[in-house]
Amino acid sequence: MASSSRRSNTNRLLCLLATCLLLFSSCSDNLISRIEFNHPGGSFDQAINTSEKRESFSFLLFSDLHFGRTEKGVYWAFDQFFEWLEGYPTQLAFGLHLGDGTAYSLESEYRLYGEFLDSLEARGLATYAVPGNHDVRDNGRALFRAYIDDLTTRRFSYKGLSFYLLDTGNASLGKLQLDNLMRAVQSDPNPKIFCGHVPLYGGPDMFYFSLKDPHERALLVKTMVQNKVGLYLGGHLHINHKLYSYTDTNHEFVCESFHGRDSLIENTLPVWYVFTYDAPSNRITIFRYALKRDGTIGEQVVERVDIPS
Repeated sequence: MASSSRRSNTNRLLCLLATCLLLFSSCSDNLISRIEFNHPGGSFDQAINTSEKRESFSFLLFSDLHFGRTEKGVYWAFDQFFEWLEGYPTQLAFGLHLGDGTAYSLESEYRLYGEFLDSLEARGLATYAVPGNHDVRDNGRALFRAYIDDLTTRRFSYKGLSFYLLDTGNASLGKLQLDNLMRAVQSDPNPKIFCGHVPLYGGPDMFYFSLKDPHERALLVKTMVQNKVGLYLGGHLHINHKLYSYTDTNHEFVCESFHGRDSLIENTLPVWYVFTYDAPSNRITIFRYALKRDGTIGEQVVERVDIPS
């Protein structure tokens, strides 16, 4: 009787193991199917200039505003930032915000988010934005379209480079958006930059913060390498910046958050960046600007990367 019971338990364990192996073997498909639930997709059919001569320029990059965040220790440095912006010695071409403009996708938060972007435009800095995971809760994408931009995915070109704005709010592009992206870049001869909220790779120390489906990630890296995508820009991480290089001219940069936070989870300061593209060398230099504890702003060069010609 005991022997029969042991065989029965063994059979149950074997069945459980087989079930787990089956689930793990199909993890990618199951995961991306779940992530794609109600994903809006997105296309990249906006007209771009593919014959414009490449020229040097600089643009502002920042991420994770989180208007409406009420946790203890969260703070911003708007006064210092605007003073820095108005005193910046050269003209910035435009701004890029990499998502999570809101904390809970509330209309009151989107209103503040939109007003902040309007204040940048009033200072001569039109700013493009992509949705983050905090921006797509409930009716978030509809509010994004109402207050931020008519489209959650789009592209534009500037002085010989193309910028692709991705909707990674669900930690995935979804099959439709990814297919449209791969198709669009194939007919675009410009060097390109992908801009999304959720990092592409993330690394083993920040798996939670990256795109979740390995097949999707592999297709994106392949698309980057084969179609002159020199940079994938992401946010979401908050605590520090990271650079990953897939080839000598294909990279991923993950930036820190624009708001600061003093807590057990984070001990961060407001950070933003200026990316300067040098056309003769086909290289981008990344400048980091951070609020210091004494209220001043520090500047440092954090990376220099070559992009495809």
